[in-house]
Amino acid sequence: MENIYFVLGACLASFIMCLANRMNRQASLKGFSYCDHCGKRLLPINLIPIISWLIFLGKCRSCKHHISLVYPLTELSLAVIFLSASANYVFLIICCLFLFLSCEDLYDHSAHVFILYPIILFELCRHCSKEKVIAGIILLALLLFFVYCRQTLGFGDLPVIILIYLNTTHLQFLMVIMLASGLAILIFLHQQEKQLAFIPFLTIAYVLIKLIVYYN
Repeated sequence: MENIYFVLGACLASFIMCLANRMNRQASLKGFSYCDHCGKRLLPINLIPIISWLIFLGKCRSCKHHISLVYPLTELSLAVIFLSASANYVFLIICCLFLFLSCEDLYDHSAHVFILYPIILFELCRHCSKEKVIAGIILLALLLFFVYCRQTLGFGDLPVIILIYLNTTHLQFLMVIMLASGLAILIFLHQQEKQLAFIPFLTIAYVLIKLIVYYN
């Protein structure tokens, strides 16, 4: 059973990255998979997550174009997440949604965050305590301030942060925000980019903190 979760996680990661890539390029979601560089149709062996990258040494079988190491690492990461937290279905669903939004955010600094609304409502019903709601309202006000007044956050970051808040304790939430901000600052200082996609950092921090808590 554990092997099934590992394979499922790797396959879902591959599918999610492919879906985000096609949507970014406004390509058809139908049809067979193909190389983005040469356009050649991929064979079944090319579609095996992680293993296909190793077999062909990170290159396209047809044109030998380099395939980023990010792909197999992401597939492996989601596979390990599914293997490690197979009983926590809500966490796994959130990880898949966050991966998709992270890919979109990296492509063009925009994301279809409306896909989070159903699970946000679900989490609200599950954690609808008075203290949580009051703290959430204060958090939302602060986030809106950073979006509209300081312009240091994107509007698409709000639903992601709200969902993380609803799915964590107050301490865990603070740890996620601190870790995500720290990672973003390090990348900003290293690359000197004017604008960074923040959802990937939130995703990485959220997954790490949740897994640490899960194993403790």
